[in-house]
Amino acid sequence: MAIKTPGEVLLTISIDTECDHDPNWARSKPLRFDSINIGMPERLQPLFNEVGAIPTYLLTVEVLEDDESVESLKKLQGQYEYGTHLHAAFVEPQKKFYDYAGIDSPDFQNSYAPEIELAKLRNLTALFQERLGYAPTSFRAGRYGAGNHTLPALRELGYKVDTSVTPHIRWFEPNGCADFRRAPEQPYFPAPGVLNRAGKHQPEADEVLEVPVTVRNRLFRRYPRWFRPWYSSVDEMKDIFHYHLRRYGHQETLVINMMFHSMEVIEAASPYPQTSDDVRMYLDDTYEILDWARAEGVKFKALSDVRDYFGKQG
Repeated sequence: MAIKTPGEVLLTISIDTECDHDPNWARSKPLRFDSINIGMPERLQPLFNEVGAIPTYLLTVEVLEDDESVESLKKLQGQYEYGTHLHAAFVEPQKKFYDYAGIDSPDFQNSYAPEIELAKLRNLTALFQERLGYAPTSFRAGRYGAGNHTLPALRELGYKVDTSVTPHIRWFEPNGCADFRRAPEQPYFPAPGVLNRAGKHQPEADEVLEVPVTVRNRLFRRYPRWFRPWYSSVDEMKDIFHYHLRRYGHQETLVINMMFHSMEVIEAASPYPQTSDDVRMYLDDTYEILDWARAEGVKFKALSDVRDYFGKQG
């Protein structure tokens, strides 16, 4: 049955695009980039092209520093967007690691002083522009570790959208916390100086929109349910989709934001699919939910394009 809402339903896919990892989330040793050179051109993007989806690949520093990966990114065929994804310990100033192999990403960017966070974002943005020839406009913090100074910094650098917020979830690292337990489930312009609360102000033309990852809380359950392959079955993702329709169908624009990591489509390159059969099931579920959503009448949009539905930028 087709969606019946007063407005439009958009579906965006935001993908943390990184080097391969191991099943414990450490980066591969030596570094491998199969998710960039094989996963994206041979597995992910053909799937998206077939169903008409428009993914946003959020690129980390190690991908942008790798020549072969950059060439693969430039050759990718289809509709997509590239944005940035900051793991703060890997970018100057106060960079902690120069060899990423075997390393977990230990820091939230919000644990740094605001001027250091801004400088890290500026350096990552400049590297993206140097390697790909244009400025990025979409962003997610590594390990979702955004804070109250993140969106003002992104605004200064010309971004349109952030997608670091995971409603109902609080994240910890040794030096910081990102608490999104009370954050809105649908896109919003944060209150001044408060990332996890919507503001009541009229947004300015260049204000950054927060597009939360689509997560549904479950009463009396420890872990919320994500609109995300492997984390949720196809039927569970449909249930999350219908929950948002029931709760937010009165809005002019409703957004579903699927997220995952690029290396989840490579065998044993994350804690998730470990075999070729696992990967096939992962891709089949991804195709099935996206094809179902298309039949339900959603519009597929790149992450930055969602901003246009919430007020034009200058």
